[in-house]
Amino acid sequence: MENNTACKKTSFTALSLIVVTAVTALSACTPPEAPETANPSEAPSQVTPLDSEGDIVTLYVGPEQVDCVGVASQKCLLVRESTEIDYSYFYSTIEGFDYEPGYNYELLVEKTPIDNPPADSSSIRWTLIEVVEQTPASP
Repeated sequence: MENNTACKKTSFTALSLIVVTAVTALSACTPPEAPETANPSEAPSQVTPLDSEGDIVTLYVGPEQVDCVGVASQKCLLVRESTEIDYSYFYSTIEGFDYEPGYNYELLVEKTPIDNPPADSSSIRWTLIEVVEQTPASP
């Protein structure tokens, strides 16, 4: 009987060690953040961390929306943060921006991080500060 008790204690100790190791390993893992904008034909870009105050950035918006799939099928703006890079799909919205197809836009926007966003929402709030330029797209 005494030998059986020793086996139970050893089994319990081994199981406890496995559970503690697994919990420690899992708690050290953090899931990668999905990029805010990504072109499916390219590797996802990393989202730049924001300070809690937000950042002011220039966004260039293309003249048409395109079909894209986020949580569901939707229309996405094509945006870029520099005229030197390609457009990417923009799955979010820009508060205060009234998009009209057929125009190229240069916008000044504020990127503000959102604490604990819902799982299917952006972790960034985009707010229009100014429409710097709105020009008709070339045919």
